Amino acid sequence: MDPALFRVNFASPLLLVTLLGCGESIGVRDAWIREPPPRSPAAGYLIIENRSALPVEFVGAETAAAERTEIHAMEYGDGKMTMRRADSVTVPADGKVALQSGGTHLMLMKLRRELQAGDDVTLVLRFADGTVKRVVAPVRKGGYATR
Repeated sequence: MDPALFRVNFASPLLLVTLLGCGESIGVRDAWIREPPPRSPAAGYLIIENRSALPVEFVGAETAAAERTEIHAMEYGDGKMTMRRADSVTVPADGKVALQSGGTHLMLMKLRRELQAGDDVTLVLRFADGTVKRVVAPVRKGGYATR
């Protein structure tokens, strides 16, 4: 057998295994936006999954539906719930983070249009490693978290 042919035949399965192993390391699912009251900001929820061996930082989001989109964290202390703006959220290696009502979530500030149940909002999510994810989040009516 020709040694060059052997190298190509032997290398091909290794290349295929390598390519199949290269998947998207960051996934986003279950995104949705709560229908807000008139002239109010809207809250956004989703799950970010990190399938890599290293933690990743979710650093922000944007949408054409709002002037700005912020990450907000809810905290319970001294008998009351408070909300503060967060710069980022760490998604652990081989882990996930749920942005949810009553916890860390997105706030769509200064909406450019009224959002109603049945609408779709495209969110662009940005990560510190340069990854950008686009996700379509349906607007729906939803309850609020209680403590």
